Amino acid sequence: MAGANARLRARAVRWVSDKPFPGLIEVELTDGSGKLWTMVDKYPIFDRDGILTPSTNYPVNIDIACTILDRGDERVLVSTAEPWGIETVDGRHEFVMRPDQVFDDELGEDH
Repeated sequence: MAGANARLRARAVRWVSDKPFPGLIEVELTDGSGKLWTMVDKYPIFDRDGILTPSTNYPVNIDIACTILDRGDERVLVSTAEPWGIETVDGRHEFVMRPDQVFDDELGEDH
């Protein structure tokens, strides 16, 4: 189901800075091969539940919004460029994930 809205499990690991407003958070994402990726962006992009603050006890499990580009039996290609423009500190926004790491928003269930 290419183009579907989905979520990836990740971990917010630390509050980086109060500037620029409203504050930056560091997030780690592990892809389907076990490689760890680091993302730093404004905290509301990652905070669906209002739990990330400078005084939060990190790490915290979170979800990252993404778009499914391609789905196979053993892998799912996703992009974090849509809908929020999320990318790693080195500019990567496409990841190959295992199917159990991708949660379809449109279906309202985990797949």
